[in-house]
Amino acid sequence: MAITRAIVAVAVMAAIAGLANATNFDVSWDLSTNYTQWVSDKTFRAGDTLTFSYTSSHDVVEVRSSAYATCNATNPVSKSATGNTIVALDAAGKRYFICGIAGHCTRGMKIEIDVVTASSPPPGASPSPSVSPASSPPAPSTAPPSRTRTTAKVALGVVLMVLAL
Repeated sequence: MAITRAIVAVAVMAAIAGLANATNFDVSWDLSTNYTQWVSDKTFRAGDTLTFSYTSSHDVVEVRSSAYATCNATNPVSKSATGNTIVALDAAGKRYFICGIAGHCTRGMKIEIDVVTASSPPPGASPSPSVSPASSPPAPSTAPPSRTRTTAKVALGVVLMVLAL
């Protein structure tokens, strides 16, 4: 029994270790956010997630590149109108999301996500570590959505729960 618990604990730790570096990006899906500016300082890695939060007057439509360029939501890859859409960024490559409500995409409610491999360094990364000063958040009307990081504390909590079984 103890060996089984140990094996399960190691398996859980290994699975969660991969998630410990994943980032969830909270996307406030609305007409007032500049999404080109929002993505400009972010690195999206395979394994990360996007959480779109929005009202019933919007939806989240994943489309192909050509449909993104023309704001065409007629043949989507996927579509959600739940008000809280979670999208897993499973693999490297470009992903395109628009609001399918008439006129919203053409008014800027569209976002292109360039997903890099999980091991890729951030764009412009230098070999030596650097520290950048903290900056104050922008005004509420242009404030980028928040970003949260999964921590090792979650992994430790799950392992402790498994060991307690």
